[in-house]
Amino acid sequence: MRRRDVLGFGVAAVAVMSAAPKAFGQMDKLRNTTPAERAGAQTEFMKSKLGLSPDQMRAVSDLNLKYATKMEPVIKGSSGPLVRMREMREINDEKEKELKGILSPQQWEKYEAARMEMREKLEERMEGGGQR
Repeated sequence: MRRRDVLGFGVAAVAVMSAAPKAFGQMDKLRNTTPAERAGAQTEFMKSKLGLSPDQMRAVSDLNLKYATKMEPVIKGSSGPLVRMREMREINDEKEKELKGILSPQQWEKYEAARMEMREKLEERMEGGGQR
């Protein structure tokens, strides 16, 4: 899978937490990625959007890998979409509590804006026939 695709799907995994259950068709594509690939893509995305310091880069990289690993059984599991959505939301809520302690208030605002933008793009793709 191309790095751009991994990045898009990694960020979409965060954005999809409040999207419609049919978004889990996108999640199936994540099954072909490793936690390290997803964490790396998320870290690169955050680096480009948030202007992280070297210390923040290390902390964010570690955090992304920690939570990508926690997310692995959910992504590759066989639970139904609603159960998976709930589990993903719980994991993401934990991650965001930690992330908020790493980022400055301005970086947090940028992060939330970027996440909302990704959610909107995902929803547009789903509405536009990207999900069949």
